[in-house]
This record gives sequence, structure tokens and C-alpha cells, in this order.
Amino acid sequence: MKRVLQIVALVVALSAVAFWAARGAHRGWTRTQVQIKTVDEVTGLEGVSYQDRFTPGVDFLGGAVLGAGVLAGATRLIRNKPTNTKLKNNSYMKTQIVSLLAIGFASAALAAPQTFDFKDPKGVNNVQFLLDAPLEPISGSASGISGTVTFDPANPGATKGRIVVDAKSLFVPNAMMKDHMHGKDWVDVANHKEITFETKELKNVKTSGNETTADAVGTFTLKGVTRDITVPVKLTYLKDMLGKRVPNAKGDLLVVRAKFSIKRGEFNIQPGKNEDKVANDIELTLSIAGSSPQK
Repeated sequence: MKRVLQIVALVVALSAVAFWAARGAHRGWTRTQVQIKTVDEVTGLEGVSYQDRFTPGVDFLGGAVLGAGVLAGATRLIRNKPTNTKLKNNSYMKTQIVSLLAIGFASAALAAPQTFDFKDPKGVNNVQFLLDAPLEPISGSASGISGTVTFDPANPGATKGRIVVDAKSLFVPNAMMKDHMHGKDWVDVANHKEITFETKELKNVKTSGNETTADAVGTFTLKGVTRDITVPVKLTYLKDMLGKRVPNAKGDLLVVRAKFSIKRGEFNIQPGKNEDKVANDIELTLSIAGSSPQK
């Protein structure tokens, strides 16, 4: 039993440190609410609101470590388990197994990854693109977005996912220009139906409140060509806010924002041609929200 309590004390201490670090390693006192900046949709004025979110501070960390220390110290008062009978040994082993299983379940409770679906029923999700050539800047958007992202509020750095854009949803106001863009010589949407970005890992992760910034390392696929790229992203986790977008729905939202650029020549889109009218650099701006419904 003494050995079990020592293991429990160690797990409690390590779990507390891991949970504190995953929640942003806040060095102040524990907070139950976080400050969120808001912008009025009509006037554009900025304001401040508060959202319920448990953010452990140094008092939480100190209390957990102190508790683990007390638990470890208590083992000095426990006599060694008798080992002179087979029955007592079996009982002792059962106690250890039950305790370790309980520890496993408690540790698992700290990790709660959620899957967010980015197929938006409101049709708001979009990607904007800009080719700023000297003679003819071209701008447009794409709205056919889907995909899933796995996100753990307690460990944002473990985020992974795949975002898909329907190539046929690429749009520019000029009808003739749109036909050229969809055509075989350019994006060739008939044969390459999807544009995708798949995340392998996040680097330089920084979390403050419900917002996380990071560099998403992954693969970008366009017109059948796949390349490794790194994209700066901003993730905003909105707990219990799904009902604000979908009436009578319960669940969380994850908003993903990113701005980066690619070169069309690297994806076999008319490399080196007409760069005075169609820029080689394509600037992409991603603004999408995913939902994680709850029963």
C-alpha cells in the first residue's frame, strides 16, 4: 500500500504541473473567467466581455504539489505489507491494480480532445485569395469548405486536422476570368476537385485564455501537387457557444484564422507565364469556424 500511495503522490504532482502548463502556465492566481475583446458588428466599436474558463494559477499548482507531498509523507506512517501468506499478497496486489486503474482514469480525464467539423451550415466559412500583379490584381474567394480538426482545450499543441476546399467553389466576379481559372491550363477543377491542407504538428505554440497562436506544419495540395509548408495560425476556442450560431444546438466552436502565401508556379499553374497580369504569389486568408456538438 505504501508503494501505491507513493505512485499516486507522484502522479498527482506530475498531472497538476502538466495541467497547469497546458492551460497556459498562468503565474498569477487561479481565474475562473477570461477577458475577451468584442467588436460591435454595426459600429465597429471594441468592448470587453468575460467567459467562464478555469485557468489554474500558482495557488492551484502549489496546493496540488503540497497535497502530493502530504500524501507521500503519509506513507511513513504505513507499515510494510505482510508477505507471509499468499492470501495477503493477492489482496495487496489487487489493491495496487485498482489504485493504478483509478490513476489511469484520472489522468485520461485531463485529456479531452474534441473533433470539430468545418462543414459550415451557415455558409460563412471562406478562403480569400489575392494575386497582386503589376497590371491586373485579381481577388476572389472560395466557400466550399469542409474537413475536421482534433483540438484539446487542455493541450492545444496537439492539434491536428485536414481542411478541404472544393475547387469548383473558387470565385472571381469576372465570368470569363472565372472560366479561365477553372480551366485545364490553370487550376483544372474538373480533374483536381479538392485543395487541401493537412496539419502534421504545431510549433511555437502560445496560449493565452481561449486563444492559441502557432506555426502549423503540414502539407498543401493544389492541382495534384503536394508540398510541405508552414502556416501561422490562430485558434480561438469558444466553449458552449455553438448555440449562438446554430439555434437549439449544444456544443463548442473552434475558429481558425490563417494568412499565408504560395507560389502558383510551384503547383504547376502556368509557371513563369503572364506574371505581369497574374502574379506568381497567391496570398491566402482563411477564416473558418468548426463545431463540436454535444448531446
